[in-house]
Amino acid sequence: MDYKDVRIKFVELSGRYDLMKSTYEDDGADFFLNAGQRYLDRLLDIKKMWARYPVIMTAGEYIAKAVDIRAIKDVWIGNVDGRSQLEPATIQQLRDEYSEEFASETQGTPKYYAPCIFRPAPDTLASTTGMYDVSDLLLYDATSPAKHFNYNGILIMPPPDGTYTVTIWGLFYSPTLTATLSGSTWTQVKSYWTEVHPEILIEAALYKLEGFYRNTEGAKDYKVALLDDVTGLDHDSVEEDLVGDSQMGG
Repeated sequence: MDYKDVRIKFVELSGRYDLMKSTYEDDGADFFLNAGQRYLDRLLDIKKMWARYPVIMTAGEYIAKAVDIRAIKDVWIGNVDGRSQLEPATIQQLRDEYSEEFASETQGTPKYYAPCIFRPAPDTLASTTGMYDVSDLLLYDATSPAKHFNYNGILIMPPPDGTYTVTIWGLFYSPTLTATLSGSTWTQVKSYWTEVHPEILIEAALYKLEGFYRNTEGAKDYKVALLDDVTGLDHDSVEEDLVGDSQMGG
């Protein structure tokens, strides 16, 4: 279902025509629809909540950053010689294993990864000039430090000795929904929820709308209906997982 049509249906069902312009462009509806979508994303870990994020890293690079990561599950590296899975670690474990500043460590085939810390304190810190070892834990644009809010990612060790494709597997948020009109042409962002379950997305948006306006009873009613539908999706995912479990084994 086109996102524009999802927006229209949400406005119709909520009766909040003030949240959409007469041209069907957004005038507040997208806030609730995206809030509902993120709620659904956090509620489930079915296969469409999973994604793989590949990034090419060259010799000496040891930090990979990405947006919209909810949870990192696995990390793999690959090159012309094959691929391998990195072992999970913590920043502290990597510090214990590699005593030099990370950028100065001997390069090799990466073996480990650790979820990285990109946030500085204070959040507006614009420069690390003269500070020792800060780059091990921070990666952000010094000319615009607020960019770190959008990023999560990993640190890999040892620093690669060549070019590798590093693939982060995990749970990711769905893309932010938008629909903009230019002349007579709509440019729209789609997601799993708009394409497969637009009715559940609208239920989630209505739930968020009622909650924001402190209509407790209305929010409860929408949540009951929403959780009933979501439970069905979860059951389908479990059934599929059980088939895989029954096929593998020693």
